[in-house]
Amino acid sequence: MTLSDVAAVPHGVWLGVAALLGLIFGSFVTALSHRIPRGQNFIHARSQCPACGGVLATRDLVPVISWVVNRARCRVCTTKISVRYPIIELITALVFMSAVAQENHLSQLGLLLAAGVIMMTLVVIDLETRKLPLALLAVLAVVCTALRWRGDLGEFTQGLLLAAGIVVVGLALAAATRARTGTPMIGAGDTYALSIAAIALPWEAFGMFLALASILGLALGLGWRIVRHEKLFPFAPALFAALWLTLLLQDRLLVVLV
Repeated sequence: MTLSDVAAVPHGVWLGVAALLGLIFGSFVTALSHRIPRGQNFIHARSQCPACGGVLATRDLVPVISWVVNRARCRVCTTKISVRYPIIELITALVFMSAVAQENHLSQLGLLLAAGVIMMTLVVIDLETRKLPLALLAVLAVVCTALRWRGDLGEFTQGLLLAAGIVVVGLALAAATRARTGTPMIGAGDTYALSIAAIALPWEAFGMFLALASILGLALGLGWRIVRHEKLFPFAPALFAALWLTLLLQDRLLVVLV
């Protein structure tokens, strides 16, 4: 079933629905990315102000609007609230809209949106903690496996073999460079992220992903060094941005290359 089959709703309406859902799930990403690194319950726990611990009311949880209405401050203790919250919500809305704009089949769209939420969470966690939780990576691997699986066993098997090879080479390279320099050339989390891309993408698209990830990684690294004055930078934002763009545009890019 496709979006156009559902009550013949215009595509522009679906984009509006995607934006609204993106804002809501963006709020979920803000909570998830804050709680997982701290080992906090992210299923049953009520939303709280990180400064005073006060439980937030429904009116405090409206994406973007609550932040603006409360003038970027906690309504209870007036502590300033980070701009991370509306930024993450707005970017997630754009992620959802881009998915709806490119993918018309409902089953694939659902998996794509789930992958987008997980990738957004991983990007935020990596930016803030320089770590990629293995549990989230495992969930993303399952979602990408379902996204890739379309009955072509041979192509899917190639993806699994490539992913396994990336893990072996990446971990070996990390161990060797850590032993030699004290700092691994690539982190284990980044290695697993690369292997997930190998599962999610066909061989031709994977090559485009690597090229795009390299370009975005170079830009991010230069920007990070200029702004933060640090040589080491979180690579996951470049990896997952490249993976998202390749997932959305791989068919068009392959046509251009051919």
